[in-house]
Order: sequence, then structure tokens, then C-alpha cells
Amino acid sequence: MAKRHKARDVDRPELHIVNYLSNPDYSSRMMTCDHPLPPDRYHPSVEDHLRVTGFYHASQIGVVQGQKALINALVERWRPETHTFHLPIGECTVTLEDVAVILGLPTNGLPVTGMTLSSFEALEGECFHQFGVAPRKADCRGSGIKMTWLRNLKERIQLTDENSMQRYVKCHIMLLLGTILLGDKSGASVHWKFLPLLRDFHSISNFSWGSACLAHLYRSLCRASRFDCKEIDGPLTLLLGWFWIRLPYLAPPTREPRSFPLANRWRNWERGDNRYRYLSLAHFREALDEVQEGQFVWVAYGVDRIEPGIIPEDIFLHAVVWSATVPLISFESIEWHATDRVRRQFGLVQGVPSEETNLGRAHGETLAGPKNLDWATAPSHSCWIMRWTNRYNYILREYVEPSQHPLDVYMDWYRARYGKHLMLSNVVVQENDEGEQVMDDEGNPVINDEGSLVMEDEGSPVIHVANEEPVSHSHPHPPPPPASQEQFQASVPYHVQTQYTPSYPIDQQYWSTPQWDAGEGASFSQLLGFMAADAGQSQFGHQPEFMPGRYSLDARIPCHTASVASGGLETGDSSRSEGGRGIFTSRNLRHVSMGQIEENAGIGEHETDQYLVEEPDDEEMDEDQEESEDDEMDEDEESRNNAPDDADDAGPTL
Repeated sequence: MAKRHKARDVDRPELHIVNYLSNPDYSSRMMTCDHPLPPDRYHPSVEDHLRVTGFYHASQIGVVQGQKALINALVERWRPETHTFHLPIGECTVTLEDVAVILGLPTNGLPVTGMTLSSFEALEGECFHQFGVAPRKADCRGSGIKMTWLRNLKERIQLTDENSMQRYVKCHIMLLLGTILLGDKSGASVHWKFLPLLRDFHSISNFSWGSACLAHLYRSLCRASRFDCKEIDGPLTLLLGWFWIRLPYLAPPTREPRSFPLANRWRNWERGDNRYRYLSLAHFREALDEVQEGQFVWVAYGVDRIEPGIIPEDIFLHAVVWSATVPLISFESIEWHATDRVRRQFGLVQGVPSEETNLGRAHGETLAGPKNLDWATAPSHSCWIMRWTNRYNYILREYVEPSQHPLDVYMDWYRARYGKHLMLSNVVVQENDEGEQVMDDEGNPVINDEGSLVMEDEGSPVIHVANEEPVSHSHPHPPPPPASQEQFQASVPYHVQTQYTPSYPIDQQYWSTPQWDAGEGASFSQLLGFMAADAGQSQFGHQPEFMPGRYSLDARIPCHTASVASGGLETGDSSRSEGGRGIFTSRNLRHVSMGQIEENAGIGEHETDQYLVEEPDDEEMDEDQEESEDDEMDEDEESRNNAPDDADDAGPTL
């Protein structure tokens, strides 16, 4: 009986980290995600050979320092069932287009798949066939070849003829695959399964190395989204570059803006802005909660953003498949390229997508256990490989008969389905900004009589953080369901504002007219906002401007604002007055208007008028005043009658 391959179950939403953020043991989880090794350099004489293989552009990528807090914040937004990030403005993801321009890899071609063998003799024979020398067992880690052996071999090769140059380039490609493209958690070895694809030197560029790289990133994000994951691997340079291009106001300053691949824009970025390295997980978590339409760059590589000539023409030769809704394949790894959920990234109108694609057992396949298998013909993979072969049939096209306001319909559907996962800062126990938890003698958190965690900050009094239920450290529990209505909290923690955030509600920006409830009107304190002496003190937003006849908000002029932490330049948006932008207040629980504080402070669960002072009517006041005057006159007359004569009271005259 044949042994079954081991598979890791990554399609269990109940194990997602977002369900554990209310537990302090997981709300501050920080996975290890540092680049273990820098990219390898090459000899200038082999540049033409690198261009033939399609790995020339990727060889130009330098050291892009990671940002651990940012990567962890993105993992919290990743959903394995959809292979997209969930933001308040909708779904977004890393696509083949991003791989092509950020890493410079070929994206159209044969799937990266084939045979995997577990015997050392097979590994030894393949290396001897391609390099003329084979590693010892001490130079291998299981089915992986140690990077040190490949580097030593690369340095010993004398570039004297065509054969030696091809061997040199093959060593260099294996080193690239083991570091910035398809590296594992150790960073010490690279699987030898890729070597058979390098046998025919002139056919190396025929494979879709970009789709394999993207599949590896997706697989890493799916695994890291589990609450018990400790570290993340994969092409994190691609992930960071995608985030900084799509949300430039949250990016560090670019050091080489005209370089290609675009990942080199942030080569050694930490030397220019050292503060960015120390931004916290809470900072990025809150920043992603507050992303507004117009801040996310949906179409990021147009001529209005990338100067002509920066992206080489050979990259655009593969653009035909960038929007294909197809599986991404890398041997055992099968991931889904869900472009139908991110149509706005390709300049198309977004509507309600189809149901999530179930990849079945192929989504969790690993190389643990028996490895003697041809993945190209495996029953769990052959159907997905066939779909990639027919990828031209699944390219996105514009709707033939677009419905009215499809983006509005999509956002309503999106919020109804995933709304509880969009504002993560409201779920997390606020302990990073307020201070450390107060512990008792046994190391357990102190909870007061009201069921609140007791927090203590250096140099400040004890702060009580509201918590409905005592926190249990033994068993993680999912967060409580979202409240049905917004409630004012007496204690609102202060957060350093590092970006401009429009103050109108997110859900109102997709409607052309205000959605007033019955009997709802502007409060008196809100109306006073228009009379404020300093318009910058007003807390009120405005309705966005709409362009008639358009089905998407993408046509609006994007408003990108500067971030203090990123060191970007300040734009006109950051200095706009808030005084004349309407009377709508933000529905974000973390931003409370002064009008709400004045009106709601002291009001309990039910409205009360006990604080009001009864004023008498005008007639009653006049009668009381007349009676008091008559009484005073009577008292004066009586005192005069009862007073003794002055002569009698006068003393003897001296």
C-alpha cells in the first residue's frame, strides 16, 4: 500500500490569527521574518548569459531591509480562502504584474513543476551531470544543497569557455532561488528539484519563474496566518515592494527612484530613514484600519506613475497573462491567482466575485514524507496544471453589460461578509500604547472588580482598559462579536497621528447622497463646528465629490498624503482645512469628535434630564417678585412703627 503524502491544513478559518487578537498572548505576536542572506553578485562577463535565462533583472536586486512589524500586520490581513488582503476599501493582492515589475522575472511560460526524488544518489547524479562535480552528504541538508557548497563551486569556476559560463550562471540561479526568490526559513540550502529545469540552458527562460515565486509567497502567507506560526519565509522583498508601491504614504523614502527592478527603489532604505525600522505593529495595524479610497494606488504602473523607459520592453511581452485567473504552480505548491477579486488593480470595474476556489488537498501539500513523485501528472495537481496551460482563456475582460454602480454593490457585499475583520485595532487589547500589564505575585494579570485589565505606564497612574470578559491565558478565545451600535468610551488612548485620514465615514464614500435615518439631524455642537475660529479644530468631514457617468471611484484624482514617519514630502491634502467639509463625523471608534464628548459625557446607558435645572414660568416669577416686594415693605413699615423715638433713645448731651 502506497504511503500518502503529508499535507498541512491551511484552510481552517477558525485558526486564523485574527480570531486570537483579543488575547494578549497573540495580539503582539511578532514572527521572525529577517532575510538570512543578501543576494549574490555575479561576474560582468556573464551578463549576456543571464539575459538569455531571464534572470538578469532579478540579479540586479540589492539588499532590501525587512520591516518586521509591517510584514506581521499584512499577515493579519491575509485570507487563505481568497488569497487576498482584506482592507476597509476592498480586497487587494500581489499579482503577476507586481512580480514582473518588482522582481523582473518572466511570468508567462511553462509551469515550474516536475519530478522530486528523495534519494541522495539522484541528487548526486544530477549535480555531476550539470556541474561536473557532486556534493558530499555533508554538503546537503536532506534534499537541499547547502548554499556554501554552491558559492564555493561558483568561485572556483574559471570563465574560459561557453560550458564554464553556463555552469557559473546555473550556480548563480540556484543561489537566487535559495535567497530572495524561493528561499526557505533556514536560508542555508536550496532544494535540488529545480536543477532538472536548468539542464537545457536556452530553455530556462521558457518557464514561468514569476508565477512560481508568487506561489511561494502565497504559500508562506497562508501558513503564517495561522495563530501558532512562529516565522515566515518566502520572497519578502516582493511583499514589501508591493506594499510600498500601493501605499506610498506608508513607505520609507526611495533611494533609487529610477532603478529597475522596482525593488531597488528601497535598496538600503534603512540608511536614509532609521526611524521607519522601529515603527510598531500597532502603528501599521491602525494605519491599515484607516486606509481610505484614494490612498491605495490601484493602477500603480501606468505612465502617470512610472517614467517611460524604466520598465524594459521584454517585461511587457508577458503582460497578456498578468490578469489571468489561474492557479500558481511551483512543484507541490498550488495557489490561486484571484484576479477577479482585484479587478481595480487592472483598471477594470469591480463587481461581486464568484465563490472562493477550493484547491482541495493541493493547497496544503508539502514535501514532508515520500518525495518520489512527478507533480506534473499527480492526480491532485494535473487539473490545475491544465488550467494554467489554458491561461489565455481566463484573462480578465470588462463586463459586457455593466450594472449600475457595481462598486457600490461590491462594497455592500464585502462589508456584510468580511466586515468583522476590517478594523483590527478595535479587537486588539490596547496594551502596547498604554503600558505593561500589572501582574500579581504568581505572574497572572491583575483584573479589577469591573473585569478590566489593570495597565501601568512609567511615570503615569494606573490605567484601566475596558474588557468585557477576563482574559484567559490557558486557552485562546475568538474576539467578541462586533457591537451593534457605536458607543462612546470615556477613556480614548492617544496615538501619534502620522498620516492624514479623511474624517467622513468609510461606508458613506460610496454613496452620492447622505443616508439619513428617520429623525436624524445635525447636533448643536456639530453646527458650531462651522463657526469655529480655527477651522483646523473642526472634527467634521464631507461627502466626496462624484463624477457622473462613471462606475468606479478609480477615476478620481488620488489624494496621497505625507507620513511623518516615512519622511515624505507634505502635500496640499495634509494642510486642507476641515472647517468646511460638512457635518458628518467619523464612525471610527478610535476617533471621537469633541461634539460627542460635550454632548455625551455624563450620559449613561439611557438618556436622562436630571442634569437640567427647572426654570419657573414668567407669570409665576412676576407674582413671586411682587409678593417678595410687598413683604419687604410691610417689614420696613413695622420696623419703623416699633422703633423708639430718637429723643428717648438719645443720651445726655455733653
